[in-house]
Amino acid sequence: MFSLTTAMLHSSINDRSGMMSSEEMFDTVLESAMNDRRELIRFLGQFSDRQAQWEPPDGEWSIAQGIEHILLTDGYARGTLLKTLQEAEKLDRWNNAPENPQKLTSAQLRRREQGAVPSPDYLLPVKGRLLSEMVHALMPSREETAAALRPYRSRNLESLLPPSTRYGDLNVYDRMAYMGIHDALHHEQMERVTKAEGFPQAN
Repeated sequence: MFSLTTAMLHSSINDRSGMMSSEEMFDTVLESAMNDRRELIRFLGQFSDRQAQWEPPDGEWSIAQGIEHILLTDGYARGTLLKTLQEAEKLDRWNNAPENPQKLTSAQLRRREQGAVPSPDYLLPVKGRLLSEMVHALMPSREETAAALRPYRSRNLESLLPPSTRYGDLNVYDRMAYMGIHDALHHEQMERVTKAEGFPQAN
């Protein structure tokens, strides 16, 4: 579940985007993504490597597999956003949106209205890394993304769309917000894992 702070920021994104400056919009979506990352890290702090490596019999990912996937996705999302921004800067073209963009809202994405979305092969967990190793990389990874995007904070990015996704015509702000939503959705999945029959108890 996401906190009241995240919920308030999310409501602000949806309800006030037309009233915000570019800087305010950037800061709002970034803080929302940061809050979701903080909540995920707090949740993970209660589990051992043994618990995190346990795989449910129903085929869901283990906690550790979910975190490996999240870190892979961080790098991919950062690269995609940076490439989009750098190309827009090179061409001085900050509007590539269709006339009538069609997309799922952040609220719809948080409610999983997109349905089950299989992860592409290049974002699948394969290394079997330990949670205790990966958890320390989660906040630096999000901060690295924030630092990479911050030079574009004063730009109006509402009409700049990275390559399309299964969620529709998401602009840069939408994609920044989705970084946090992605954390929250996997947080929920990990909570289900901890309630599954056979999940190891803490020592």
